[in-house]
Amino acid sequence: MTMKFNYPNKTRTDFLKDVVLLLIARRLELGITQDELNHTLGVADRLVSKWECGVRTPTSFHLYCWADALESMITITANDNSPPSISDEMEKAVNDNILFNVHHFTKE
Repeated sequence: MTMKFNYPNKTRTDFLKDVVLLLIARRLELGITQDELNHTLGVADRLVSKWECGVRTPTSFHLYCWADALESMITITANDNSPPSISDEMEKAVNDNILFNVHHFTKE
């Protein structure tokens, strides 16, 4: 059974592009290679590369683990459809209705 999702303003690719770009930037910021991240996540060789290039689509669980492995977490916060104010404390990717934040945390 195939379910069709018809949201006219955004596509699955738009969402993933925004979130994945934030995760790529965080991985580079931490100096972690794709191979190191593959090993940390316990996934197949080159899978992180495929996610980052858009060849494969990570599951929501993989996105959660990916962010966690990068000492970050993904949160979804509803907004009022007005443009968000830019904060130096977090990176943002915005679509019409949702604000995605990638928060960085440090382990004590």
